[in-house]
Amino acid sequence: MFRKILPHICIDMAVIFMVLWVIDRVNGAMNMLGRDVFKIPFGVFLVLVLIESVMLIAAQRRE
Repeated sequence: MFRKILPHICIDMAVIFMVLWVIDRVNGAMNMLGRDVFKIPFGVFLVLVLIESVMLIAAQRRE
């Protein structure tokens, strides 16, 4: 059960953080996520989590 729910939770969290990241980029005065040193690796992490989650969901549906 948890193995089927986990990718969906990861996708949801990654999308939420991507939206926050974009909002922070557009409105630099808010500075929600901190410094640029943190934002770039964090963005890469979010994209990788989305890719991994979609691939895992697709593999589970094939089974």
